[in-house]
Amino acid sequence: MDFAFDIGDELVDRIAKRAAELLESKAEGSADGWLRGANRIAEYIDAPRSRVYGLVSARRIPVHHDGSALIARRSELDAWLLNGGGRRP
Repeated sequence: MDFAFDIGDELVDRIAKRAAELLESKAEGSADGWLRGANRIAEYIDAPRSRVYGLVSARRIPVHHDGSALIARRSELDAWLLNGGGRRP
């Protein structure tokens, strides 16, 4: 048994737009996703990249290493910021 639906161009466009939004949010990672690289971490915490490297060097920011790349979990950065981690000593 075959079914055919005429859903129209407007609905197809809405479905395509929603699919693109879902793919974009998945590419950016979930709220608890990982950020890869000092640039993305710096952008997330609204700081210069040099500040991220300084915090990493002082072991004051919750980051991990994947080879030579810095990676950070968003939830860990959020908790760190909420606990005043971004303040200078």
